[in-house]
Amino acid sequence: MKPIHLYNGRLRSCLGADLAQASAAYRAGRLPEPQWYELRELNERRAYLPAPSSGLELEDTLEALAADCLGDSGPFDDVLLVIASTTLDISQMEARVARGEPFHNDLSTSLDRLAEYLRERFGLASAFTINTACTSAANALLYAGRLVAAGDYRRALVIAFETPCQLAMQGFGALGLLSPSGRYRPFHPERDGLILGEAFAAVMLGEAPGARPLARLLGGFSACDTSNLTTTLEDGSHIDWVMRRALESAGLPASDIDLVKLHGTATGANDEAEANGMRRLFPDRAPPSCVLKPYLGHTLGACGLSETLLLLDALQQGALPADDYAAEAMLELPAQPLQLTAEALLLNNFFGFGGNNASLVLQGVAP
Repeated sequence: MKPIHLYNGRLRSCLGADLAQASAAYRAGRLPEPQWYELRELNERRAYLPAPSSGLELEDTLEALAADCLGDSGPFDDVLLVIASTTLDISQMEARVARGEPFHNDLSTSLDRLAEYLRERFGLASAFTINTACTSAANALLYAGRLVAAGDYRRALVIAFETPCQLAMQGFGALGLLSPSGRYRPFHPERDGLILGEAFAAVMLGEAPGARPLARLLGGFSACDTSNLTTTLEDGSHIDWVMRRALESAGLPASDIDLVKLHGTATGANDEAEANGMRRLFPDRAPPSCVLKPYLGHTLGACGLSETLLLLDALQQGALPADDYAAEAMLELPAQPLQLTAEALLLNNFFGFGGNNASLVLQGVAP
């Protein structure tokens, strides 16, 4: 795959209203303070990590995000738009119901409608949408990068968002996947589940670096493990295969990777599968790894972009934080602050609910 630049990233998350705030909090090792809600079926509390409110409806929030990311480099008739999300506009519908307003399908601002609205608003070339569970934004980056590399579009705008609606919050709780303790510890032997997070993210892709360059996308691969309806093979074989194919697409051996960004949901089966996949790919000694969900929460369909942007910006600014449970972790996590060059080669992993697995190969760039 021809390398494609990622630039002009935007992120609003539980770590702050912009990417710079999030990066500073992450590098300082400041975990966000969760809010709590009632898990109705169990009469128990669970944590979640909301982003600062924009004060706008979803459609207006995404319009403002797109305008900020596109900047003044118009016209935009050479730009492909890809929007990725899992919960779509469900939170908006839930709010209407809670206010006692009538509900019918015409009120829904579905993902396709949102994409078409933004395409018309900014005069973009085309608009696609992706909803592949936790890999939605990772696949959006991969497919947008491929289309730009093929010359179908000169640039691409990728937007990913996730709002922890009650459907997701209660549903994940009913499945027993949410952490009762509120301690998010991927790959810890006593991990007890995930914490949902909210995020709005955007980035531009192009053959040229553009404003505020973050990285080059060198390759990637995505595939579905159909051995199970909800999870991937716990022996790690499918995850290993996806990572190897991603490296092949970038023309790199596994030994060249400087850092692996683990998916790390802190659920039993998913962490076990990823750990086994890592041991298959790196049988002797793995490169350093990091987990970002303790800082952002599991932002579901947005994690492919929210975590990628956070990591890339942090690498440009300095050392990555240590993990206080590194000595107990199933995989090698940093026990001390991890200093890498801004040009480090990264393997970013996203292994999702339903067995959709994706890996991206990126190289950071100096600020």
